[in-house]
Amino acid sequence: MGCVIVQGTSTTNNLLSLLPELDRAGLNVRIVAAISPQLFGAQPAHYRELVISPADRFDMMGVTNRSRLSLASWFSSEISFEYTVCADWDNRWRTGGTVDEVLEEARLSPEWILNGIERFVRDRKERLARVRALLEASEKR
Repeated sequence: MGCVIVQGTSTTNNLLSLLPELDRAGLNVRIVAAISPQLFGAQPAHYRELVISPADRFDMMGVTNRSRLSLASWFSSEISFEYTVCADWDNRWRTGGTVDEVLEEARLSPEWILNGIERFVRDRKERLARVRALLEASEKR
């Protein structure tokens, strides 16, 4: 149903806490921890393609406590950014507070992450149709 790439300690923890819920809901997504694109790039090609295939990069969303653009090297389509759950979802700095308060304001609590994954999975057919349309348009140029 797609690939979810995750960055950050709290976001990874919140996503992992959702595994039983994802399973109950039948949301069969691949989850990959994006620790470092540079270290990932240093791995052998066969390993990289086993973890994230070139096709996965077109069917991917992110969850990050960093900026949306911090995931750019992982995505092959701008459409992935539309589904990414990130701290800068509204292009604003967070106001601060406790970890839980910041995660809620940043929409990175487990509930927000689950909502984002559900939307990503629900829209899969439409998302992939949009990717196909972009590729077909590029063939005509």
